[in-house]
Amino acid sequence: MLGGHLLPLRSVASVLLAAGIGAAALPGEARAELVGHGGFVKAVAFSPSGEQALTGSFDYTLRLWDLASQQTLAVLNDHEAAVNAVAFLPGGRRAVSASDDGTLRLWDLEARKVLAVLSGHKGKVQGLAVSPDGRLAASAGWDRTVRLWDLESGSLLRTLEGHQSNVNAVAFSPDGRLLASGSYDLTIRLWRVADGTQVGQLEGHEVGVTGVAFLPDGRRLVSVSADKTVRLWDSATGEELAELGRHDAPIFAVAVSPDGRWVASAGADRVIRLWPLVGDARPKELKGHLAAVWSLAFSPDGRRLLSGGADEVARLWDVESGRELGVKVAAGEHPVIDPLQADESRGAELFRKCSVCHSIDPDSRNRAGPTLYGLFGRPAGSVGDYKYSEALRDTNVVWNDQTISRLFELGPDVFVPGTKMPMQRIPNAGDRAALMSYLKRITKPSK
Repeated sequence: MLGGHLLPLRSVASVLLAAGIGAAALPGEARAELVGHGGFVKAVAFSPSGEQALTGSFDYTLRLWDLASQQTLAVLNDHEAAVNAVAFLPGGRRAVSASDDGTLRLWDLEARKVLAVLSGHKGKVQGLAVSPDGRLAASAGWDRTVRLWDLESGSLLRTLEGHQSNVNAVAFSPDGRLLASGSYDLTIRLWRVADGTQVGQLEGHEVGVTGVAFLPDGRRLVSVSADKTVRLWDSATGEELAELGRHDAPIFAVAVSPDGRWVASAGADRVIRLWPLVGDARPKELKGHLAAVWSLAFSPDGRRLLSGGADEVARLWDVESGRELGVKVAAGEHPVIDPLQADESRGAELFRKCSVCHSIDPDSRNRAGPTLYGLFGRPAGSVGDYKYSEALRDTNVVWNDQTISRLFELGPDVFVPGTKMPMQRIPNAGDRAALMSYLKRITKPSK
């Protein structure tokens, strides 16, 4: 596991291929875990050498890892919201990230610094891809656009418009001439990179498309969706070639092995499934994540698979063996916690959403939000190692019954304009009182 990002999400039954072949019973297991993030691990990538990995999290950070030691080499902290996608550039010295803050950032991994901030989207950036030659980046935005960027100059080359809803994913073809994008509008659109012209549209998914990836032949394309299916397409004709398989819940991630032998998919059912594209191999299931799986990446040699989940860790798998290797959570790291499971009070129920972003343990890392330990009587914006928005840092608010209740009554955007806090309101006064009572109990410092 690669553990350093933090945040908590869902069961599995056996799966049948469309052709009626049963899923293999081989219980693949993580061979290493990267632990350290303070939120969902929403993005993973292998370096071109396969020796390092990059992860992006709901905790606003990227982490660079040495895979041999499973140690963090650097924490890259500049985004102002969740990091949704990461990608290395050829050579492995630079990388790009995309975030809920509406930007892409180009990083110098050796100097551990931002080289450029690519701005233009009018909403969160959910997906990212780098062209095979490393000169271009494509971004998928929740402003319904796909954007192409020049990574040398940091300038926006063109905006690709046509999707009728949020765009979740983008992928370049192996020759870099074609770009695919997947959207909540149920379509996959194909664009000519040279001039931004839409040259194709693939339809068949019944719910939003969440991931796309080209096969090495450059003609076939695989997609995944919240409709729980994995589909294979001919990008030249627009024909759906096959439904490779199904999950038991919405699918969030897809990856294709460099040799074209396997398609990996994962999502809310917590299981990573490997679908064979050649030979007589059977599908595999890799189980180990304790919550939804958000991201997948194959190593350059195709022998390893990296996955990132809502259980706050990235896991490294051996693809071929499919056998459990017995590596558990790294020593000294806590497993995903749900301190509310045994508390059925109304206050505990209301706090469940907050627990995704905030820990209550004095020894825990900050998550997407700062720890709530010792909350009452604490000035807003005062947890020393947390990167607050200027709006919250400059306020004179002290957290108590009245101010916390007012925060949830009005909503953070009204109570502290300009804050980065999630837009969550609790209109009912009785519910707010129940939350206050629960918060006082669980955040009170021990003597």
